[in-house]
Amino acid sequence: MTSSQSSSEQFGQHLKSVGGSEADADNSAYVVAEEDTVESVVSCLRMKQQEQGNLASEPSILHASAQVLISRRDEKDPAHHAGTSQPGTYQLDIHLGGGHSTRESIPEKDLEAAQIWAQGRIDAEGADFGAIYFPSGGGTAPGTGALECSYDRAVGWYR
Repeated sequence: MTSSQSSSEQFGQHLKSVGGSEADADNSAYVVAEEDTVESVVSCLRMKQQEQGNLASEPSILHASAQVLISRRDEKDPAHHAGTSQPGTYQLDIHLGGGHSTRESIPEKDLEAAQIWAQGRIDAEGADFGAIYFPSGGGTAPGTGALECSYDRAVGWYR
């Protein structure tokens, strides 16, 4: 991410790269709550689309839209978002089907090594999405802390 680009703009670019558009996030009319995680927003976006009689978007588009919405929430409330983390104790969220997530500690201290280790765990679970968090500023529950990078099987790792 460049210094002139916000995290929501970065996630907006990822949304476009998976075939979505800013309208997928903007037109959702979903207000992200303090306790929301990426997965809870994905679930709510899917339900809203179905309530409106629309087919649910592709999982990668829903996931990227949720990341845009979460990052916008965090940018509006900097006290909630811990900012860029230091190398250290990373946490891996693995997003499983049905809106379920798991969180586990990553034994690697370097982000590149953490990504390699995390991808092995994501592959072992057969998941399509994962995210690495630095827990500072957040709890140990999935979706909390400072988001370092995300993994989408269709794209690979991205920030």
